[in-house]
Amino acid sequence: MIGEHDVVVRLLAAFLFGGLIGLERELMFFLSARTRSAGLRTHILVCVGSALFMIISQNLYFQFLGDAGRVAAQVVSGIGFLGAGAILREGLVVRGLTTAASLWAVAAIGLAAGGGYFVAAGVVTLIVTFTLMVLGRLEEYIRERYDYRVITLLVADAPEQMGLIADMLGHYNVAVRKIEKSERCEPGGQVIDITVRIPLEVRPGELLQRLAAIPGVHQVEYKG
Repeated sequence: MIGEHDVVVRLLAAFLFGGLIGLERELMFFLSARTRSAGLRTHILVCVGSALFMIISQNLYFQFLGDAGRVAAQVVSGIGFLGAGAILREGLVVRGLTTAASLWAVAAIGLAAGGGYFVAAGVVTLIVTFTLMVLGRLEEYIRERYDYRVITLLVADAPEQMGLIADMLGHYNVAVRKIEKSERCEPGGQVIDITVRIPLEVRPGELLQRLAAIPGVHQVEYKG
């Protein structure tokens, strides 16, 4: 049987490990102003809950000489439902996969902490935190460097034109990085540079044709 002191230590370790990963998720959602699906509290609850399930599983084994892995196996199956709730679909874009994966990893960390494997739980916590924080920034840099392109439009100097352009980009689920008024002076209107990431399912030529057909758009150029 696992003593009460060991139970408390294991649960506190799960609280710490889950909190570190959950804190990164909380900061990421705050800084990116996205809809938060699973942050600090969710990761802590998953990790501590998984640890408790593992403790119960081990105690049941010592008490009844049964299979100590059956309860833990159900945690692995059940975490899939919670991870699915963190995944959101916005048009052609799927969001929340990283958070769902972090919940899955946190559940494993909780099971390890509950089983007394503190070194393994700590190492995986460091790996997951490094992946989310450092590799996440690297991933963003690569996407900004290679995925984003610039659409340059010559439009009539009227506010409603930008609304029509935004509606068209939204219709094709185009991610807009920034919109800038160019310093170039062209007769007949204002030059606008829009930094975008076009989904793979969308043909750039078709999008440019639709943008050029908007009343008041006199010219469209695509760099990339």
